Amino acid sequence: MLDLTEMKENLECIPTRMEEKLIKYGKTSAALLQGEAQKNRPWRDHTHDARERIKGYCVRTDSGIRIYLAHGVDYGVYLEFAHEKRYAIIYPTLRRKGPEIIAGAIKAVNRK
Repeated sequence: MLDLTEMKENLECIPTRMEEKLIKYGKTSAALLQGEAQKNRPWRDHTHDARERIKGYCVRTDSGIRIYLAHGVDYGVYLEFAHEKRYAIIYPTLRRKGPEIIAGAIKAVNRK
């Protein structure tokens, strides 16, 4: 008689392993976004708070995995939207790096 118990257990682990792989990739991507935003900010630092408090992070949500890039200072919204968005860094970083991150996630999912 053929015992398929091990095969069944391995198949049941695939979603968990895939999620773990994507969370790991998401955390790496969030760190990359954070570094890019901090490095390429268009403003001149005075206190370094705005630069140092830009944070990238990855979380699991009900609908999947989400990567965030955000300011940690209360005047971050001013940097993003005032002065005709000359000091914006969040959206430009996401536009520049987003396609690369999505392509990498697809590769991670398709990798065996």
